[in-house]
Amino acid sequence: MPRLAIDPDRLWSDTLTLAQIGALPAGGCDRLALTEADGAARSLLRYWFEQAGLAVSIDPIGNIFGRREGTEPGLAPVFVGSHIDTQSPGGKFDGVLGVLAGLECLRTLDRAGIATRHPIEVVNWTNEEGARFAPGLMGSAVFTGQLDLATAHASRDPAGISVAQALAQIRQLGDAPMGRPVDSYFELHIEQGDRLQQAGRTIGVVEGSEHNCFADVTCLGDNAHAQATPMGQRRNPLAAAAELITAIEAIGHRNAPVGSMGVASLRLWPNNRINIPHRVVFTYSGTHPDSVAMGAMRREITAAAAEISRRTGIAIEVEASPDRPAVDFDPGLADLVEGIAGEQGFSTMRLRSRAGHDAIRMAPWCPTQMIFIPCKDGISHSEYEDCRQDDAAAGSNVLLHALLARANRAG
Repeated sequence: MPRLAIDPDRLWSDTLTLAQIGALPAGGCDRLALTEADGAARSLLRYWFEQAGLAVSIDPIGNIFGRREGTEPGLAPVFVGSHIDTQSPGGKFDGVLGVLAGLECLRTLDRAGIATRHPIEVVNWTNEEGARFAPGLMGSAVFTGQLDLATAHASRDPAGISVAQALAQIRQLGDAPMGRPVDSYFELHIEQGDRLQQAGRTIGVVEGSEHNCFADVTCLGDNAHAQATPMGQRRNPLAAAAELITAIEAIGHRNAPVGSMGVASLRLWPNNRINIPHRVVFTYSGTHPDSVAMGAMRREITAAAAEISRRTGIAIEVEASPDRPAVDFDPGLADLVEGIAGEQGFSTMRLRSRAGHDAIRMAPWCPTQMIFIPCKDGISHSEYEDCRQDDAAAGSNVLLHALLARANRAG
């Protein structure tokens, strides 16, 4: 009897079809959370959910759920999913694969006429990326009570539009209950790194996340004419920021390959070619598996900022957000995924996620497990993000059997 397996061509077709919404010239996507493009993608996803016979609901933060009922509807559902919002520019697999693979798994169970004791729900989490609204991982954080709904609704994008306004504009402000019991959560994702590719492995069994840190840095100087002001009279915060950015990058390199640290966001005022700016703000972020080493990197940055401020006369303020501590996923589910992958003949590797995912928010709420597949050269958050169709199918088939085992387990 053939092994139960997803339809790889349909999964791939769905992925490429969704990628046409917000498509970019080099093959990537631009679907910032709660934009019209995201709204169009959500409408297509809802259509696919309903076409598959799933009951669709939306909660007050805009998370979308597609539910396949179980034979014992009172049991807590098994969740599977990720997100379909992207960076700008972004790729067509990050997040999307996890949602569409979950949908394809439920279609496969229907085609095979297989019922499950527990309901299974595919979920699209709102604003995972955090590229338009802060913080990221928003939908899953609100669902699990780690972020207050009112606080999330009040978050504004650079144009001043709030999350609540954006949800209403694209008709995604729902009323489904949040904070409800969940049996377990599974998330399939491209690795967003090159460890699997370098090791020649197909399936990453994710044991948890690493420590992440973030901080906003403000450099304050004085406006002046960019051409006419004598060099000795200038107090240019952009020059001081450039020194500190270089220092932060060097700290990241000294901690590589285990840790990382760098700057990816820079804003300055008034930001024109003739005025020396008076204010520069940038954000650094880093990751490390060890909290002590993470703290040491933070202290190095603080010391570098103090030294540059003293030498240049530019005021530098470092406002550090609380570290996002490492999270461990469920060991039993890791063993389940590893065992299924082995049975299907796929090579595996245990590793921890360096990036943030909704699974990090779900892990304190219910048993949680991520499955990684390789992405080409480890590239993500880029138009050039790519993965192989057979790897996507492999990860989806491991996911399928993990969902089936969990949703049909005794007791």
